[in-house]
Amino acid sequence: MKNQIPGAGPLEPKEPCVIKINLFEGPLDLLLHLIKKNEMDIYDIKVAAITEQYIEYLELMKVLNLEVAGDYLVIAAELSLIKSKMLLPKPVIEEDEDDPRAELVKRLLEYQVYKDAASDLLGGEVLGRDVFKREPDREDLGIEEEVELVPVNLWSLIEAFREFYDRRKELWAEDLTFIIEEITLDEKLEQVVNRIRTLGEIGFERLFTECKSKFDLVITFLSLLELIRMDTVQIVGESPGSSMIIVYSGDNHF
Repeated sequence: MKNQIPGAGPLEPKEPCVIKINLFEGPLDLLLHLIKKNEMDIYDIKVAAITEQYIEYLELMKVLNLEVAGDYLVIAAELSLIKSKMLLPKPVIEEDEDDPRAELVKRLLEYQVYKDAASDLLGGEVLGRDVFKREPDREDLGIEEEVELVPVNLWSLIEAFREFYDRRKELWAEDLTFIIEEITLDEKLEQVVNRIRTLGEIGFERLFTECKSKFDLVITFLSLLELIRMDTVQIVGESPGSSMIIVYSGDNHF
């Protein structure tokens, strides 16, 4: 990977980054995630807020140097167009006037139907496979109730990283940093998987606490995404919004 000063911008590998955006479900899945996160009615989407948050995700993808497929940009353009239509003054409102959000809502509902159907089809196969139960603390003399840990979706994961990245990036003064980073993505990936393998599981934020630069933060997260793609690790949590845990599931590709 090309040498780079921490905080100087997106990664610039000699070859296209191995982390592909198809790791995520797609732009409609991102929209559904944002609607659910903001507790919006899908029939009454607050387009201005959703558009702003959607674009923030695309900007983070640029920082990570992920390949953003064209359909993400198409949806961004559609959101901007809908937003502009809704901001136009309407001196006369026709009763049969179409809501500019109607077509997008229709597509989201159709996508949700197919997504639920796919989830139901896979449910029997993955039941029990992707559920992790935390063992009671051996030092605890009482009986601890088992807690079911459920898989965390990747949009929640990337959002958690963005929040952590925003908090940590202020610790490094870019204008005073002159250290050249020489570690490659493959080297960092090996470091990350060795650490998770040794511990068995590790808290999401704990994995990043020892990073010493923005560059280190980004390349560590890219390594984590690649390990998820390879099914070497899984991300779980007790409930939406709870602390995430990275669980080692085997060196399937090492």
